[in-house]
Amino acid sequence: MSMRPLTERIGTDMFVPSKRTAGGWLILCAMGLAMLACGNAPEAPNAQATVAAFYATITAQAESGVPFPTVAAPTDLPATEAATATFTPSPTPPASREGNGVNLTIQRCQVIIGVNGDDSDWQNAHATTFQLSSTTYGENEWQGQNDLFGEAQMCWTDSALYLWVSVVDDIHVQTETGVTSWKGDEIEFFFDGDLRGDFYDDSYDRDDTQLGLSPGNFDSIAPNTVEYRPTLGADTTIEIAARRAIGTGGNYVLEAGIPWAMLRTTPETNTNYGLCVALSDNDHVNAAQQDSMVSNCTNLLTPDPTTFATVTLQ
Repeated sequence: MSMRPLTERIGTDMFVPSKRTAGGWLILCAMGLAMLACGNAPEAPNAQATVAAFYATITAQAESGVPFPTVAAPTDLPATEAATATFTPSPTPPASREGNGVNLTIQRCQVIIGVNGDDSDWQNAHATTFQLSSTTYGENEWQGQNDLFGEAQMCWTDSALYLWVSVVDDIHVQTETGVTSWKGDEIEFFFDGDLRGDFYDDSYDRDDTQLGLSPGNFDSIAPNTVEYRPTLGADTTIEIAARRAIGTGGNYVLEAGIPWAMLRTTPETNTNYGLCVALSDNDHVNAAQQDSMVSNCTNLLTPDPTTFATVTLQ
């Protein structure tokens, strides 16, 4: 397998204008209102703050034990009002999303993949290879590809989607497990199982999945997985293995087999799905926190499935 070597968010006084000055004051008032309108123009959304708030919500939900809210149809409308309601249909969605990174074609695995941290079976798997190199969070913390970089390979079978990731990381820090794994080094996997069905929906529903694949700390914490969305903390049936060679610093490899049932879809060839793979990084040894993230999706906002790239199964 050919792989990249591991190198390592008034008061004003009141007066009555005279007729001579009234016109001028009207002009000045109009100019002032225009300036106020410009000053109150909405600001562009802060992507870093959006992502930070999303993960803070995950932690808060986990600590409270309250499940994520679901959107329910209103039940308090009078029958006559509900019957006369009109809806504007969404435009017909295109086949794929453009502008979120390179769209990928994932091949069927040509060999049996054993999830054990050994890449020998991947050499003949005919897997699709792609890089995780676009900084999508923590640009001020990210120090370049020696700080955080990854190369991923994927293939699929009728039962699972298989992932191999080779990670370059200058410092490996993971003190967390479960729903707070995002505060340490981990791989995050995003999948939209009904791309065209909810193409314009910028929030998660039942076919949108976010998973955490943690390598652990290669000591007391074993590799483990968690579902962040749509069901926080749900038990997963994901196979996972991770390995770190001696003398490679924070570098590691992680292998996973993700059952299609976890992704709430049945694989179909020549069908498009939404997908992102991202590396979450923590470089602070004595703190549990997320410093930066890189992904194959150039515009990834973790709360927004419309920022996922498109993949096609073949």
